[in-house]
Amino acid sequence: MRKISIRDLEAGSKFTKSLYLDKDTVFVGADQPITQQDLDRLVQFGITFILTDGEKVNADQNDKSSNSSGPGYFDTNLPFYQDDENSTRYKYLLEKTNTSKVEFNAVFKDCFDLVQKTYKSASEGRYTEIREFREIAERIADHTKTNAQIPILLLSHSHSGYYLYTHICYATFFSVMLGNFLEFSRPKLIDLALASLFADIGMVTVPEEVSEKKGNLTELDLKTIKRHPVTGYQILTQRLKLKNSLAIVALQHHEAVDGSGYPQRILANQIEELTKVFMIADQFAAMIHPRPYRAAILPYEAMKIMISENVNRFDLKMVRLFLNKLSMFPVGSGVVLSDLRMGMVIESNKDKPLRPVVRVTKDADGKRLKHLEFVDLMKDLNLYIQQAIPFSQIY
Repeated sequence: MRKISIRDLEAGSKFTKSLYLDKDTVFVGADQPITQQDLDRLVQFGITFILTDGEKVNADQNDKSSNSSGPGYFDTNLPFYQDDENSTRYKYLLEKTNTSKVEFNAVFKDCFDLVQKTYKSASEGRYTEIREFREIAERIADHTKTNAQIPILLLSHSHSGYYLYTHICYATFFSVMLGNFLEFSRPKLIDLALASLFADIGMVTVPEEVSEKKGNLTELDLKTIKRHPVTGYQILTQRLKLKNSLAIVALQHHEAVDGSGYPQRILANQIEELTKVFMIADQFAAMIHPRPYRAAILPYEAMKIMISENVNRFDLKMVRLFLNKLSMFPVGSGVVLSDLRMGMVIESNKDKPLRPVVRVTKDADGKRLKHLEFVDLMKDLNLYIQQAIPFSQIY
């Protein structure tokens, strides 16, 4: 990576790849604008240069991406294919997503920055104040509770950075989203967010050559990894003085309701409610993002795994609620229709989860549409979803 002087940076500029403070610490993600607050932080901490493998996005490219033609942007400045009441409503859903995206990105970035800073400090034996985490937990809880677009934002969002830090942020958002489906009160949602943010802190004691291993794990590797719930619980209760009702999530999040989990092999009635919520979110978030030893699993496939292969691990009522709310093809999923057109699920049909509303983005030849077109598979019974595809392929 090459060095760039902070004197050459300006607010609003973007780079094609992430900017780093050092080889492990992401400062700003790829295609994310640098804010004046970011620049002030560099000066405050005496940092004179950053690192990147990317190139600066020029003004024309910047305008183009902000007007949205890349992944994660839901362009609506196109004429309707069919101008009717339903199309107008679907367009409104996309516009609300665009509006929500700015705040979501800001909350996610601040969450990542705090998790990265705290987990790295913990790996060096230094610990932070709980107060900072409570503030971000409140923001996540409030943003999720008031934002119906959270599923589509989460599934279309991409964030570069060390896997552990990005995973815990995604898992926290999915956890709070499920807590909201369960109609948790605001204080309980904040507690859930706080517990989720700390759930994997024990992983900082696992050597990177084990946690990031691409090959098969040895028996010793597995023993090392399986110690992290206990280690995390000890860090939270002894070092950070987090109350036991929240720290217990770190200890229990790899348990299973049928008693097959670890470290204590406890049964469903011994697993705390907040843990049961986080277990589902943790598993789903882990599957839909890539790891060194495997590619990301599509949301549709992840759903199938959770309700078939892994169903005995989770609270059945919670898994069913999670599935029913997100649907088999969650809002934000990329799909190929039976006529070979591609698109994105923008609304689910609760009674028929395999027949959602799809915003078509490419024709059968793979060419990008120049109009807004929507298909409600509950009405157009001649069409069906042929397969799920990565979100990146639909634009």
